[in-house]
Amino acid sequence: MDPTDSLLCATRHLLLGAAESPRTRFASGELVRLRRGFYVPTSVWVEAAEHERFLLAATALAQAHPSTVFCGETALFLQGLPTVKAPTAIDVAAPSRGRLGERPPTFQAAGSELAERARRLAPPPVRRHFHPELEPETLGEFHLAPTATALVEVLAVGRFARALTVADGVLRQQADAPLLDRLDVRSAIEALRHARWRSRASLIASLARAGAESPGESVSRALMLLFGFPEPALQVEHYDSLGLVGRTDCFWDAERVEAPLRGFGEGPVGEFDGWGKYFRAEMARGEDPREIIRREKRRENRLLALGHPVVRWDWADLERPSRLRAKLIDVGLRPDTRRLLVEKVA
Repeated sequence: MDPTDSLLCATRHLLLGAAESPRTRFASGELVRLRRGFYVPTSVWVEAAEHERFLLAATALAQAHPSTVFCGETALFLQGLPTVKAPTAIDVAAPSRGRLGERPPTFQAAGSELAERARRLAPPPVRRHFHPELEPETLGEFHLAPTATALVEVLAVGRFARALTVADGVLRQQADAPLLDRLDVRSAIEALRHARWRSRASLIASLARAGAESPGESVSRALMLLFGFPEPALQVEHYDSLGLVGRTDCFWDAERVEAPLRGFGEGPVGEFDGWGKYFRAEMARGEDPREIIRREKRRENRLLALGHPVVRWDWADLERPSRLRAKLIDVGLRPDTRRLLVEKVA
């Protein structure tokens, strides 16, 4: 079920002749208020995933103020591009410099223990960004900044891992040319007000890779670059006498391994385990997760037999980057301070 189907507009609700006002149900704790006149059942809000709550909040804003133009990471999210979790703010464009920045929260929940849980899951704030001349694109009920404009805004000022994730996603949509070869991207970068923003956006755009197939893989590569590890080749196919073993998320040629492991003649391969492929029905395609895990183990054994050390990591390792760093060192990779990007993207 689409959670936005549960969104209630108080005015529309009363015009349809509903007996009980949403305001009464809000006061009893049955509904939470996203903004003035827009409500959603408290149970739906609490049970929704983070990205679904974000979509509900953005939809309420679009319906309350139909002229709203979403920009930045929010525009990319609403297009369906992958992001690192939900955006940290609902980014909207403002034609003037008045009242820029974050707006006061509008979310409210009343009464009940369930409402207390809902309050802890409040949506992110609305954040206004100066865009004096913007020709928005329309997607359903949303008005969005053009993809290149929204992307470059994130590249200029967003956290590096989040910026690289959306850059990878935009490139993956149309992988026939690097981002910096695209006129709309170059024009959006040239339009940035500050030289530092232009430099940062150009650098991150140059690092985009279409082979990063999920936010987890993009964040992994961002951390590798920040630590100074050699950049891996992505989605490399490996073969043995039986045929195709499979594609690996990351592969480092043996020549780039500074401390080869004894007993392994080939370069290491790395796999990001998002766990969704094991337990989410839409990714497992109805297959028993235990069989998926067994198949992954057989695949790993074939890679080991070919002489590749295998390293795996998951979201818990990305949230504690020192753990990913240690795992990469354990398979013979070494960070190099000469490759550090921290000064350029901080």
